[in-house]
Amino acid sequence: MKLSLTETSAFKSLNSAANDCDLESVAYEFFTQAFVLYEEEVVDSKAQVTSIHLIIGTLQRMSVFGVENRDTLTHKATGYSAKLLRKPDQCRAVYACAHLFWIDDLDGIKDGERVLLCLKRSLRIANAAQQMANVTRGSSGPVILFVEILNKYIYFFEKGNPQITSASIQSLIELIQTEMQTDTHSIDRASNAFFASTIRYILFQKQKGGVMGEKYDKIKL
Repeated sequence: MKLSLTETSAFKSLNSAANDCDLESVAYEFFTQAFVLYEEEVVDSKAQVTSIHLIIGTLQRMSVFGVENRDTLTHKATGYSAKLLRKPDQCRAVYACAHLFWIDDLDGIKDGERVLLCLKRSLRIANAAQQMANVTRGSSGPVILFVEILNKYIYFFEKGNPQITSASIQSLIELIQTEMQTDTHSIDRASNAFFASTIRYILFQKQKGGVMGEKYDKIKL
């Protein structure tokens, strides 16, 4: 069963109302039922991707949950993300889950270690996809997953996550450069453009100076 637009809007609206009214038990039940529906009725792989991102995005905006309920729901979301059919879909859903552990608008939701665990897990999945892929010429290959993960590292680096260091960003940049040099058949124009844009952004931050410039200064391009 694929979630219709009406059902998608209803899920968001009901959780938003429960959140605004501070009804934790009601909101928790909505998510519990969503996971039941996901497991029992959402069988199409594309619908599963859409549904899990809906759940992740909605959960990210919820402030009503206490530590125990939030941990339970984020664990479920991360677990289902890692079980999607296609490796690229797994990778993207898992790194999306990193945002569940670092939410600026919510006090106390800044777990840098679990953010890093999500990003490392997504990187392992991207590596597995790279090893498994038999990419046809001109198509989008797994390298773009590495660039997407790099941008997530940059995002949390700028947010002040102490677990995301300039050294980890440096290593990921070097990994992407190596893949692009040794696996040119899997690189498409979009991947090249995305990576080039990311490098320009890093250079801009380095040249801008100030506190952020100092953070980026250790990254060698």
